[in-house]
Amino acid sequence: MSFNFYIAGTGKIYLNSHRGYSTLFPENTLPAFQGALKAGTSTIEIDIAMTADNQIVVIHDPSVERTSNGQGYVELMTYAELAALDFGGWFSPEFEGTKILLLTEALLWAMENNVGLVVEAKQRRRRDAFVLELSTLLKRIPKALDHIQLLAFDHVLINQVKKRVPEVNLQVVTLARYNNQLSAVLNSRADCVCFEYPNAHVEDLVAYKEAGLCTRLYLPTKENNEDTTLFFNRQFGYDVRGEIIGWMRDGLIDMISHDDIAMLRSLADEAGLEGI
Repeated sequence: MSFNFYIAGTGKIYLNSHRGYSTLFPENTLPAFQGALKAGTSTIEIDIAMTADNQIVVIHDPSVERTSNGQGYVELMTYAELAALDFGGWFSPEFEGTKILLLTEALLWAMENNVGLVVEAKQRRRRDAFVLELSTLLKRIPKALDHIQLLAFDHVLINQVKKRVPEVNLQVVTLARYNNQLSAVLNSRADCVCFEYPNAHVEDLVAYKEAGLCTRLYLPTKENNEDTTLFFNRQFGYDVRGEIIGWMRDGLIDMISHDDIAMLRSLADEAGLEGI
């Protein structure tokens, strides 16, 4: 069954867990993904990079130091070296022994559980090899294309994948407002737009929806896990939370994304939407 990323205006909204349920589980690991599913959600954002021996793994940082018991840089390490590390104990002793995931494993899990994955490509170097490996992987598991959107700040990189795999859907990050915002994202062959509040304007959201694009609002995590919308209220001096909830009610947002699913659910509840 194909996963439908377009849900705005149906009375529902996707609670897109950022790197899985990463406030309660070690990020970008199977426990974080299982925790998100158990919390009643159905879309997850993950990050990928390529090892020295051309294996694509699920990890956010260029180095392993923050999220494992090892040291080194992903692109300089082999998969065997990464697989020998513990990617859970840094978060809590109960997750000791958690292994790094291959993208293939994450895709098969998502297909089995009918989860939509937003897959963010983090590759900086050896880009041609990365594009080839990722394209080959997606062709090897063609049904995975029904469950993913390929995301990047680097629109050029993911368009190189799309050139090899035309069926892949792209989600593009926008961290600026251009003179013609819709034209900018369409020129990047976007199927979906990821945006953050400081550069968002309702005119652009309406234009995205009229053009048939899906939309994902990413709410960055703040110190002490403060509710991001309340942080924005203080930062800007007006009711940002109310404005975002209005956009949700008006069917302008398909996904809201954050580390904390409970915070996302509070937004959905306040908007009178079913968060899934």
